[in-house]
Amino acid sequence: MKLCHNVRRIWPAYSGGLWVVPWRSEAWGVRAPGFWYSCPGRREYFCGIPMMQILGKKGAGLKKTMMVLLAVLLLVALPMPASAETWVGLDFTLEIPEGFYQLGPELEEEDPAWALAGVSDPSARLREYDEMGVLVNLIPKEGKANISVMQKESDTTKRVHDLTLLSEEERTELLDKMTQSENPDVAITKGWQESGQNLFFWIQLDAGGNQEMHERLYGTIKNGHSLSIDLYNGEEPISQEQTELLLDLVDSVTFTQILEKPEPDVAGAYSSLALVALLLIAVIAPIIYVPVRGKIDKKKKAQLAEQLSEYHKTHGSNQVDGEAVFINSTDCTKEAIHHFSIYHAYFKNVGELIFGMLLCLIMVVSAFLMKTEWWMRLAAAGVTVYYAYKIISMPNNIEKIQRKVFGRGMSETAHFSFYPEAFRVSGIQSANVLPYFQITDVRRRGQYFYLYYGPDNAYMIDQYGFSRGEFEDFEKFIREKTGKQ
Repeated sequence: MKLCHNVRRIWPAYSGGLWVVPWRSEAWGVRAPGFWYSCPGRREYFCGIPMMQILGKKGAGLKKTMMVLLAVLLLVALPMPASAETWVGLDFTLEIPEGFYQLGPELEEEDPAWALAGVSDPSARLREYDEMGVLVNLIPKEGKANISVMQKESDTTKRVHDLTLLSEEERTELLDKMTQSENPDVAITKGWQESGQNLFFWIQLDAGGNQEMHERLYGTIKNGHSLSIDLYNGEEPISQEQTELLLDLVDSVTFTQILEKPEPDVAGAYSSLALVALLLIAVIAPIIYVPVRGKIDKKKKAQLAEQLSEYHKTHGSNQVDGEAVFINSTDCTKEAIHHFSIYHAYFKNVGELIFGMLLCLIMVVSAFLMKTEWWMRLAAAGVTVYYAYKIISMPNNIEKIQRKVFGRGMSETAHFSFYPEAFRVSGIQSANVLPYFQITDVRRRGQYFYLYYGPDNAYMIDQYGFSRGEFEDFEKFIREKTGKQ
């Protein structure tokens, strides 16, 4: 069979009422002979047989119908170009062209797609996806370009919510902030790209010097998060074809859900302010309270020292009038000191302890139950841990100090003689006579009386150590003499 030289190679085209099809179409992969062909002014053939012979002279009226049906069958038989695949996200879709390996955070490490795409360490790539917010990573089957579709949320994206809601001035300011660089080897170009109802910004980085790098990104902000399509091309400059591929991806983005920008969270703002106030109180209160209390205690000590000096001038440093009413000997053992340290830490100043614990509890509950920033939660947890450590370690610290105080004397046994106007102490220290106004506080705990002569120091009186007088009578006596009820 012989093909006319003037066969018209048009696909598909319509001419003179006939569908004219190439005899051999390499572009469409058609290699089998026998398609319809027509030569102007000549007879038509199908599979090398004249149509008139097939249809017959009386069937010439069906000729046109037969040709149309054959053309339709040919359209179905020919391999058509593959259509793009739709990638579906939470609130958008994206058309991904054929010729790419699709990797992503949901792909198992054992999946053979990693090896096909040339990724030797899937676990490292998955960690990178998690850090960058990559939804899908497109690796071309031919070429080295790397395209990542990323979605992330930040304070800025939540504040902006939708890029189209910003004024032109606000958009310019936002883009300028994103493209700041102090590296003179990096050239940054930027601009805006409208795609239907969506507005994208684009940024291209071209780094020279010792580390050449080329990257182009299209991004937008919608529903309070950013959506970016980023092409990293390594050391190769980004071609026009790659730019057009990015633009095709951008144009294919369709947001399936558009959320209204939420109103400002006034309650959350107040909660944050309240938490900040609590944090400031927790931090500043000790800074102010400790020095103030120290000054007050120092002033009291100075007054007591002055009064004691006046007393010794008139009564002598080691003399006391009258007969002892009560005589007591108390063993200042480690166990006794330990019990005093626990009492002093947790019971004497119980009001301050409860205030600190409640403050920490309120801070932690507020930080983790309300909508607060991560640094507020971290600060609240840090302050609470610090206070908890101080509370737990208080008895041990006090015990160390008291052991030094009681360890200075010649004996571990304290001897007390209580007279109508003063009392004498010996054993744990050099014999000394003290007037009752030197006692700043009187506390009872278990079998002991604690006679405080300072904010953190006290004489221990064991109820079983009396050789003269009764313990119950002593309590009434000492409270009357000191005025401490």
